[in-house]
Amino acid sequence: MSREQFTSAQLADFKAVQRLAYDATAAVEAQLYVGITEKEAAAMLEDWLRARGVRRFFHYGFAWFGDRTRFRNFEKPSGNALKQLLSPKMAHFGKQFLPTDRRLKKGDAVILDIGPVLGRAASDMGYSCTLPGDETEEFHTARMALEPYRRMILEMVKRGESQGNIYKALDELIADQGYENIHSYYPGSVVAHKIGNVPGVSLPTFRVQNFSPQAIAYLSGHVFESLLRPAMNSTPIWNEESDTPCEPGLWAIEPHIGKGDIGVKFEEMMVVTEDDAYWLDDDLPHVRYWAGHLNAAD
Repeated sequence: MSREQFTSAQLADFKAVQRLAYDATAAVEAQLYVGITEKEAAAMLEDWLRARGVRRFFHYGFAWFGDRTRFRNFEKPSGNALKQLLSPKMAHFGKQFLPTDRRLKKGDAVILDIGPVLGRAASDMGYSCTLPGDETEEFHTARMALEPYRRMILEMVKRGESQGNIYKALDELIADQGYENIHSYYPGSVVAHKIGNVPGVSLPTFRVQNFSPQAIAYLSGHVFESLLRPAMNSTPIWNEESDTPCEPGLWAIEPHIGKGDIGVKFEEMMVVTEDDAYWLDDDLPHVRYWAGHLNAAD
């Protein structure tokens, strides 16, 4: 189960659902206003997707405003990643990390995060933005700091570097830039995780700390495969302790950094094959943002 290969048609399905997720965040970004709550923004993501045929989610909508984008005063995980999945204290899975009644203020950073499923094809994306026309210099600088990560991660994956080495190299770059590694607050301190065709799509779905049982079954299945047959399968959780190269399949890559009251991230899918790796889609909002500002600086 852990090593996955996809046909061109299947990859097209994943690309389509990822684009749909990004379209949802763009639509919600355009409708943000002073006073909207995290709960309302997260619900808008889900409603927009449901109106376009989405009936299931890898995970439901997350929205974080202001210093919550950088998980200020949140508890870092420790111990086994599987045990953390349903811990009440952990990011994404913990109740205090769910969308709240916090209201958006002028100057706040925003993170929108959603994982729609179409058919069996799952996606997971995260996007940083602000109120329309309200981008501060600090937010712009932080968002531009993410730009080299995308290239560096891909190059190291293609070279066959271990996930742990990539994680540590990214950590060093984040520190050199003067930021804190915020993805270390996620369950398992992951910078990425496997994603693919989820099981049980004919069964009822519901929220488990904002994730679907299908998503938990997918990730748990990979974890158990890695425990039962470690020589053949590595864990779907990519963190500092991962000592193997990326297995073939789809990986949701989500570097997340913060400083002061600002946290920023991007999250998108990378395709890994037996002998290559590439981003599923190079025409995404954060990629266009970086290119536009880098070209303007030349």
